[in-house]
Amino acid sequence: MTGIDYSKAAKLRDVVFRCGTPHAEWISETIRTAQPENLQRLSLELPHHATIKDTIWETVHQEWLDLGGLLVEFWASDSLRLVVCAPGGGGGEKELRDYLAMFLPELAGRGIVSDLVL
Repeated sequence: MTGIDYSKAAKLRDVVFRCGTPHAEWISETIRTAQPENLQRLSLELPHHATIKDTIWETVHQEWLDLGGLLVEFWASDSLRLVVCAPGGGGGEKELRDYLAMFLPELAGRGIVSDLVL
């Protein structure tokens, strides 16, 4: 996590994360520094399926489960609005919901995502 300045992250209100890689640890680290009462909206563009190979998924799957648990905590502590975007658009709503469930099963199962953007 070198090179990232988290000093202002506590004041995050409306944040967008675009995942160009399948790693999610950097998102969790950023969110952990935010204060739940400040964070109001989080938009997350999931990584494109072409960047995820089976061997990579084995190493990053726990990162996504950890992120999902953290987002549930923030959602439960206040009214966090969570928006999830399809990687590069395309597909239908069912495909996006299935893709979301692969990355963030706890959020998908609880219906926490406010908007799914195709």
